[in-house]
Amino acid sequence: MSFYKKYQEAWDDQDIDAMLELYHPDYKRVFHAKGIEQGLDDLEPMMSRWLIGTKRNKRRCLYENEDIVVEHFIADFQDGTTEAVLTVHLLKDGLLWRTETGSTPIEKSQD
Repeated sequence: MSFYKKYQEAWDDQDIDAMLELYHPDYKRVFHAKGIEQGLDDLEPMMSRWLIGTKRNKRRCLYENEDIVVEHFIADFQDGTTEAVLTVHLLKDGLLWRTETGSTPIEKSQD
């Protein structure tokens, strides 16, 4: 099974344990908009909120091999905001090792 498929299944099942099994112990996530980098210890407490509170729509894997996964999706957040998200995951030892994202806010039409 592809890494992307495992990741999506864990997300869809809202299975925090399955999701955490996909992360390398040295994992880092770069938030460019906020100018911060977080490790796995920082992300674990937020994981359940993300899994339950974020709907990932129109998602697709743009590219995947043993070193990288590039995905795009539309995220609908609990606060009512929507963003188009491009995510690049670098893999190490078959696990998520580094993640960088770029996002663009999307205004919902009122019609």
